[in-house]
Amino acid sequence: MNNYPVWWDTTISVFNKHEDSQTQVVTWYKTVIEKCFWKNANIKVNINTVVIETDNLICRIPKDDRFLEFSAWIKQPNDTKEYYFTLHPGDIIVKGEVDDTINEYRNGQRSSDLLKKYKALGCMTIEEVAINVGPGRCNEHYFIKGI
Repeated sequence: MNNYPVWWDTTISVFNKHEDSQTQVVTWYKTVIEKCFWKNANIKVNINTVVIETDNLICRIPKDDRFLEFSAWIKQPNDTKEYYFTLHPGDIIVKGEVDDTINEYRNGQRSSDLLKKYKALGCMTIEEVAINVGPGRCNEHYFIKGI
């Protein structure tokens, strides 16, 4: 049984990118997920006189029946992808429930526009994903690191 900590209180919007292999048309699918954990994990390292800073974000999403691993999600018919979500490098997560959609073919609605719009409020491009679910796991979840 999952018993998530009370600080898992953030709603997020996940945007999954799909490029049709035949038409080359890019479509983004949005899923809103509640009760997630969100943390700004900036790391600062001093090496002699050089300071290296990273602007990493961490998100943990509780296990969800709508989740499919990327290899299964990509095989879904285009008209059913919207009922599921995946977590894959290059996808985008925005902190909060947003009304925005992504359309790479319209100025002001591109993925770069979304990232710019929500940079100060919290958004990330997924870099790493760990699927922490299965027998014996307490608080099954998906771990995401991004920038």
